[in-house]
Amino acid sequence: MTNRKRTYAAAIVTVSFALAGCSSNGSDQSAPSASKIPAVSASASPEPLPVPTVVVDGAPTTVVTDQNEVIGRLDAPWDLEFMPDGSMLISERDTANIERVRSGFATALNGPGAEALRGMVDADGEGGLLGLALSPTDHTTLYAYISRAGDNAVVRMSLTGDLLSAPVDVVAGIPHATRHNGGRIEFGPDGYLYISTGDSSDGDLAQDPTSLAGKILRVVADGSEDDGTAPSGNPSDSIVWSLGHRNVEGFGWTGDGRMYASEFGNDSTDELNLIQPGANYGWPTVEATQGAPAGTALGDTVGGLTYPAVEWAVADASPSGIAITEDAIYIAALRGEGVWRIPLTQDGVGTPALLNLDLGRIRDVEVGPGGDLYVVTNNTDGRGEPREGDDHVYKITVS
Repeated sequence: MTNRKRTYAAAIVTVSFALAGCSSNGSDQSAPSASKIPAVSASASPEPLPVPTVVVDGAPTTVVTDQNEVIGRLDAPWDLEFMPDGSMLISERDTANIERVRSGFATALNGPGAEALRGMVDADGEGGLLGLALSPTDHTTLYAYISRAGDNAVVRMSLTGDLLSAPVDVVAGIPHATRHNGGRIEFGPDGYLYISTGDSSDGDLAQDPTSLAGKILRVVADGSEDDGTAPSGNPSDSIVWSLGHRNVEGFGWTGDGRMYASEFGNDSTDELNLIQPGANYGWPTVEATQGAPAGTALGDTVGGLTYPAVEWAVADASPSGIAITEDAIYIAALRGEGVWRIPLTQDGVGTPALLNLDLGRIRDVEVGPGGDLYVVTNNTDGRGEPREGDDHVYKITVS
């Protein structure tokens, strides 16, 4: 396939912050044998990682003062990754294209890797080409989370200009189903790659210490043969970092080292969780604080289960991607059709407030160069109501 170039109305939203009062692989598509899936002990509870001392004190409220289109006419975009030159890589879930956006133009990446992705990705239901992550130490190495016929997997490719090399498996054998495939990948401040997985519509797998479903994983990802192995400090020397998750599609870190992850609820309640290594977040035994012992408060750990820092009704959120600034957590809301802002405090979080952007479903929100926020709409994913020019990336300004 040759490179194609498209001009779009801007569909990415950037948010600039003026917050008064803030202190501040040729890839084998078959699933691996069970012997290749690392085991984890659900009872492991290592000490939390040390974090830097940073004063975190976010303004309690903010309002949107401006929003501008960056690009449009994207096809079910899922993740946004900024390149060092200021261009953007955007994964399209169903086409399996990775679009590179420069100055209002989008060009689909090409080469053996791009052809392989388009040939192997299974975009049935919620699966497809999902998360992207650029190596923080080598900007020519790109990782991608994909759904294939037999599994979900993280693969590694080299990026030269707009050409991708053939994908190499980094983590394979993640259970794949029509729904609940997770899919977010991000490099943490420790330099390791974190991977969110869903329960693949089988809640029991989230509690199964031998399954990679319903987990957050932490792996070496330095472009070497060690890619996909467990770093030192992981619970039980496994690649599993935390368990008991229904479907995590977003996570990020505060300036003082706290890791937060969004999670889709089932019948009643969505979650924002403070993630600790080895912790069990309860699904399907509990859903947020539904089913918790009497007197359980948000953020408590009771009977070996850790409860969320924030919860919402599923109709108000259905949370996906996360961006964290020095003062707040911003969470893309699909059914909520906006962006939730949760102010950060030195020892936790404040009261959530919905930024209603009138853009429909929001799949991802990212911090761009200079601290701007960009939001990715998701109205062409089969569950939204597409508008003219959907889907988009927008830049928004808040104060």
